[in-house]
Amino acid sequence: MGIYSQSTVTELNAMRGRLLASLQDRLTSPTAAGGNGRSVQFQQDTDKIKAEISAIDAEIQTRSGCGAVRGPIYLV
Repeated sequence: MGIYSQSTVTELNAMRGRLLASLQDRLTSPTAAGGNGRSVQFQQDTDKIKAEISAIDAEIQTRSGCGAVRGPIYLV
């Protein structure tokens, strides 16, 4: 059971869409702004967003029957 097990597939797809839009925004938006002798710089920390997208993808794959690939089963 993943962190997103209580959400429906529709909600998961919507969350993934919002996270992908947020990731795209962070990667394409300016990272610094300034004016009147002041400036601010924004961090482009995308690792957390990518981890959340991966968790949502894993939950969607698990529900569709394409769960995590496990190693081979050996019969002795």
